[in-house]
Amino acid sequence: MTTTLRFETENLGQTLAKSLERQQQRIIKDEFIAQQIKDVKNDVEANLNAEWSENLEEASLKKRYKLDLKEMKSELQYSNTAAVMVRRAALQDLLETEHLQHEDELQRQGKAFYIKRT
Repeated sequence: MTTTLRFETENLGQTLAKSLERQQQRIIKDEFIAQQIKDVKNDVEANLNAEWSENLEEASLKKRYKLDLKEMKSELQYSNTAAVMVRRAALQDLLETEHLQHEDELQRQGKAFYIKRT
């Protein structure tokens, strides 16, 4: 590294050497500080990315929960509808069976249901 000398002095060698050494130390210190700043910025960015990812995962879980809840409600509604249909069919079979039994009993007694024929 070369520097221009503005004033010539008697003690040029020692002063120049000390100045160069201080300049070199300042450069090293500046580079160290710049590296620390860069590391801090990288850490901040990594933390922001991690926080975003965690929030994304949390939002995804909430959305998944809502979708699952909606799906369970629709499945419950379909199962209730199916249960009603099964109960209706069973009731209809029971009524037909009872009607046939009642008709048989009336027939054994020599009676019948009145059916209007028009």
